[in-house]
Parts: sequence; structure tokens; C-alpha cells
Amino acid sequence: MVKLEPLEGDALRGYPSTLPGRSRYFLGVNRGKRSLAVDLKHPEGRAVARRLAAGADVVVESFRPGVAARLGLDYPALRETNPRLVYCSVSAYGQRGPLAERPGLDPVVQCYGGLAWEQGAPDAPDGDGPPALVRGSLVDYYTGSLAVSGILLALVARERTGAGQYVETSLLDGVLAMQAGRLFWAETGEAPGAVRDLLGDRVSRIYPTREGHLYVYVELPKFWAALCRTLALDEWLDDPRLGTMTGRHAHKRELIARITERLAHDTAAAWETRLTAAGVPATRIRSIPELLTDPQALANGTLTTATHAGLGAVRFLGVPVRLAATPGRPPGPPPELGADGDAILAEGGYAAEDIARLRAAGVVR
Repeated sequence: MVKLEPLEGDALRGYPSTLPGRSRYFLGVNRGKRSLAVDLKHPEGRAVARRLAAGADVVVESFRPGVAARLGLDYPALRETNPRLVYCSVSAYGQRGPLAERPGLDPVVQCYGGLAWEQGAPDAPDGDGPPALVRGSLVDYYTGSLAVSGILLALVARERTGAGQYVETSLLDGVLAMQAGRLFWAETGEAPGAVRDLLGDRVSRIYPTREGHLYVYVELPKFWAALCRTLALDEWLDDPRLGTMTGRHAHKRELIARITERLAHDTAAAWETRLTAAGVPATRIRSIPELLTDPQALANGTLTTATHAGLGAVRFLGVPVRLAATPGRPPGPPPELGADGDAILAEGGYAAEDIARLRAAGVVR
């Protein structure tokens, strides 16, 4: 996979990090890629991009709508020399509509797209508290998954038709798709604000313990019953008020207080073991550093190790989906800026003297 970066590098390379002079975020999301730094504002830089696209299966771009066309790198331009090309555009708000050209990033679209509103404040009455962002670039990742799904569908269609096609999604599509379980409204007889009644604090939640925090899920009857027995709250089993999710939701303040009191008598790790043995979905809250050595993640092969040119031995995300017959290779480490330029250009048909000229002219680095 070839990543075209500006001569100064992807802006993500400059994100602050605890790694000296490195961006952990950039390194994590660019594993397995190769880097070519090229000036797309230069005519020869655009020619390089077109030449590489002529031999590509897939091109993905995330410019604002209209920018790729102005550069002569949009789908109509590239398919002239590569009719089998699958071309995917990922934007903030979509390719059309009143906000199409508005810039947007993950946290911006979280706020526009209802996700920040949905979070609320967990301890506010009915969960109707001030909005809150979800950390971890969740919308970016989910939208990327939508893009991959579309690309794969287009590649399957190409096997049948012989022709590529244009694929398009956006961060707004992603944030709305993430909330499909909320985005259902009966246009007759239901107020739009009624969707909020599904939100808010529930008995299933993160609880403090004597040491650490624990998430417990008890919405289904069998989980609720197992929790009651494990916490010696058997009187709740016969309480008619608590026989349904709706009933438990109505009395959640009382229930949360009692559960919190019981869980305070032991550690999150001990409760995780006890509740899991009883059949209750429960987990101690783990940190990212813990997950880097997590035995379950390692057993799945989700994490991999490699040698990075500047950092030495590193551990990072491998392949989070596994195919039995064609498993593929684990991704290599993320690239240094422009480190693969000569090889990429040579694969594109450039002779050594042409590559040297492009470098001397400042078109690539």
C-alpha cells in the first residue's frame, strides 16, 4: 500500500506523543504502508500520481470535495487510463449538499452528528447531561471500515463486469451509521426528541470497586438473576418492580447505589472472576498499556511485532480479521517519510535518472 504524502509529511506525523520526536497516532495507523513524498501542486508531481494510479487497483483520497478534480486526480480523469480502477473518496460531510466543502474532523463531526449529544453525562438525571466527546477517533475508524466495505464490494463487482467504479463515504455517514439503533423515528405520532428516552444511565454501567473499576452488563433476565445471586441480593429476584428492563430502569438510582455498595467490598479483578464464573458479562477496566501484553489479544494474533528503523523492536496492531485459506502477512512497521520513494517510482516505470531529476527538482523526496 503506497501512501502519498506532501513533502513536509502527513500532518499526523507532528501530533504530540510520549515517543520522542514521533507521533504514536501516525505510527499506529500507518503500519504496513510505504511512503512517497510528492508535491501534488507541481505539474510533474501530479503526473507522478497519475502514472502510479494507472497501474493501481484502488485509489483512496480524502481531499475536500472538488480538490481532486482541480488537481486532475479525480475519478473521471484517472479512469481514462485505468478503467478497472476502484476509486474511493472519503470526506467530512459528503460530496454534495450545503456543507460539502466545509472542513471536518472526527471530533467536529461527533458534535454535528449527534454522538457527543448521545453521550450526555452519565450521572446526570436521566443521562441528559452536557455533551461529551468519545476519545479515540471512533468516527474516523468506523468511516474507514465503511470505505473498505465499499471498496471490497466494488472489487467483487469488477470481477463480474471488468470495470472499476467510484465509491464514496464520509465522516457524517460514519457517525450516523454508528447510531443506526437510535436513528429510527415514526414520522406520525412521535416527537423527534423521544429518541432520547433510550439514552441515559442504566444499571449496566461502570462501577467503582475497592480497587479499580468494573463494567457489568445485566439487561437480560439471566444476567440480572446471576448478578443478584452473586451479590447476595436475592430479594430483588422476587421484586415485581424489577422483573423487566423497564422496571429496573425506573428504579435505577436505588439499584445502582446498592450494587455500588456491594462491589466496594472487593477489587475489580476479583469481581470480574466471580461474576464471569456466574455467567454475568463483566470486565475490569483495562488500560492501553495493559492491552499491549494482553494474553487474549496475543492469542488471537491481533498484535504483532516488528523492527522499526528509528525505534527498534515495536509492537502494534496486526491483522484484526483472519482468513483461513488466505491469511496474508502481518503488516510491516510504519514508514519513514519518503523512505520508499525510489522503489515506488521504479515500480511506476521511472528510470533511475528520472527519479534523480525529480528529487533534484524538489518534486519528490
